[in-house]
Amino acid sequence: MTAPDQSRVRPYFEVSDAEWRAKLSELEAQPSPRVLFRGATIVTMDPDYPDLAKGDLLVEGDRISRIAPDLAEEARAGTVVVDAVGTVLAPGLVDAHRHCWANSLRRLIPDVDLAGYMATTHSVMASSYRPQDMYAGDLATMLGALDSGVTCVLDFSHNSRSSAHSDAVFEAYRHSGIRAVHASAAPEAGDWDEQWPADLSRLKEVYCSSPTSLNSLRLAVVSRLVKPLEDLMADARSLGVGITLDAVLGPQGSEFVVDFGRRGLLGPDVTLIHCTDLIDEAWRHIADSDTRVTLAPTSDAQLGILDGQFPIQKCLDFGIRPSLSVDVEMSLASDMFSQMRCVLTTQRSDAAVRRYAGDAEFPLIETRDVLEFATVQGARAIGLEGQIGSLTPGKQADLIMIQAQDINNLPLNNAIGTIVLGTDAKNINAVFVAGVARKWNGRLVGQDVNKVRRLAQETRDHIASKVGLNVDPVAPTGH
Repeated sequence: MTAPDQSRVRPYFEVSDAEWRAKLSELEAQPSPRVLFRGATIVTMDPDYPDLAKGDLLVEGDRISRIAPDLAEEARAGTVVVDAVGTVLAPGLVDAHRHCWANSLRRLIPDVDLAGYMATTHSVMASSYRPQDMYAGDLATMLGALDSGVTCVLDFSHNSRSSAHSDAVFEAYRHSGIRAVHASAAPEAGDWDEQWPADLSRLKEVYCSSPTSLNSLRLAVVSRLVKPLEDLMADARSLGVGITLDAVLGPQGSEFVVDFGRRGLLGPDVTLIHCTDLIDEAWRHIADSDTRVTLAPTSDAQLGILDGQFPIQKCLDFGIRPSLSVDVEMSLASDMFSQMRCVLTTQRSDAAVRRYAGDAEFPLIETRDVLEFATVQGARAIGLEGQIGSLTPGKQADLIMIQAQDINNLPLNNAIGTIVLGTDAKNINAVFVAGVARKWNGRLVGQDVNKVRRLAQETRDHIASKVGLNVDPVAPTGH
């Protein structure tokens, strides 16, 4: 019998499950793995490093080290070599705004409008959350994000009723292994310890100060103000943390943006979420100050936020490249592929209307644009553009490996089209965060999913008992 050719780089589908397990054991045996992906299609999202139809990528420790058409010379002893022909390597997706604490109640209220969501979530349920419920919701969220190719989430945590609630959330980050930006906010309603914003300095010191930490911190605000907003922003800047403001909407949001823009209080350390139905003067202040914008495409449309039109075209008209976000899983889809497709389809639909009406030059966005929004611009919106968002040597090794020859994607004809239009969680073979495998051969690494199921169900049942809710999968809540 002829021995197999060990020098041939194989398609991923020729690698047996036993071989995948053996490779994972090699990875886990090294404190600082050296990983060489061979023969993949590589989408870098960095104009200084062209995409490769077939190439190799080397990870050393927590960093991307090299990208080239052929790095066979790097396959030395101690290197975990991954046969990646037929896959696409891409940057990990970045969700720039998700409310993670509530997601033991995923899809509980899929058909409510914004008023119904606010009444159900904040006015009724939020005050019954214990620290362990925060942990359960965040852990389920972060593992779901990793499973679907999201390597970094801005967790807009607006139910921090005590320091213990915040501590529990950071424990969930640690146990999941995701890169997390903790956007700390006061609860929107109900009693709380009123430890915020004073607790921000403790959170930064305890959880975000280590050079190897995957956590970072931002000050976040929706509507509850414990003191004037300009004072809160000054507090954040004195701590050296960014600022994320949710629900910047309509006339009130326009008035705020114009006022703060005129006073020089906006800037690249500020991110505004939604930005629905803002006036043009507000958009000019956003663009002139390089303030970041995060859209929540399915949220605006499905929850009916103001006119339901998320402002992708306003962003483009004013030269703003937005980031994207999931927002609330209680009512919406959990994955970033849905957000990219929503933005692409909506903008192109609107452009088709304009072109049909005679504006033949009205611009169309493309699949690469929305992938940029979900990677590069996501990193910019959360202040991590120097670390993640692209496959750039020297950046953190946050990346995903997509099986592009699976039945729903084969044959591989266009890499970015495959990512944006064809891929879902089942196609993601591997997810790396800072060089560590968090998903491998299609499964989360080192996670007891049955435990996550139990914790989420315990939280759901606790909340239901506290608020008198009967959870029945075939009798929708909120009707």
